Amino acid sequence: MENPFEPGGFTLRINQKTDMRYTFSICATISNKEYQITRLFMAFAQELIDTLKRELRTRRVTYAEIARELQLSESSIKRLFSEGDMSLSRLETICALVELDIAQLATRTTEQRRHVHTLTREQEETLVGDEKLLLLTVHLIYGWSYARVMAIYDIDPHQGQRMLVQLDRMQIIELLPENRVRIRLSPDFQWLPDGPIQHFFEREVQSDFFSSNFTGDGELRLVMNGWMSLHGIRAFHENMRRLAKEFDLQIKSDRHVPVEERRGTTMVVAVRPWSLEMFEKHVRK
Repeated sequence: MENPFEPGGFTLRINQKTDMRYTFSICATISNKEYQITRLFMAFAQELIDTLKRELRTRRVTYAEIARELQLSESSIKRLFSEGDMSLSRLETICALVELDIAQLATRTTEQRRHVHTLTREQEETLVGDEKLLLLTVHLIYGWSYARVMAIYDIDPHQGQRMLVQLDRMQIIELLPENRVRIRLSPDFQWLPDGPIQHFFEREVQSDFFSSNFTGDGELRLVMNGWMSLHGIRAFHENMRRLAKEFDLQIKSDRHVPVEERRGTTMVVAVRPWSLEMFEKHVRK
């Protein structure tokens, strides 16, 4: 069915799926910004409001401030949040109070569902043992659609469908209608230390990655040497972790850029107490 919401503002379309779940699509033009939000309807609207409440509490924005901004009574604001029933224009205004837009709020809401922090050793072994399954997993994790993976890589459609179901059962993705996926790995997801994926990297990827002179477009290699205390090394580890977070933030920032304009990019940051073997052999015994 189709319902008009705010004349000239937007329309809401709701379609019932055979699995008793609903999808909704909101098409809107607000303040010269166009939003198309398509998500599973079940519970998502309330999750959106819950995320907004958390952001408001973090920024210490009160209902009274929201009421002044929307020119409503404080009791009306409380009712809007309790019922979860507000227009997109009001939602956008409230988002602006915490320096978010609706798309960013939806992204943060989705990320709240991502709760898998590590895989089991058996799950990592499954990925490493199937080249195409690993290929599909890595590309989905880093923002590719299933349709684009299938268009670029030589994967049989039936095999691709089986792999999607397998990844859903492994809780790496949530498989949605029309082969859309939602990643279930948390933002701080890590591969197992000394696990199958790390061993795979050391065995298959590391030498390939470093077989470059790092002078190409977008390439950079920095090698630094010096003498440092163990205390200094451990302190420097925190700087490396911050750099890793900056890398992750840049990845997220570029998600709005079309996939064909992005490149698979790897950053390896490593430090350890170490000296060249050719020097060590000259140390006095």
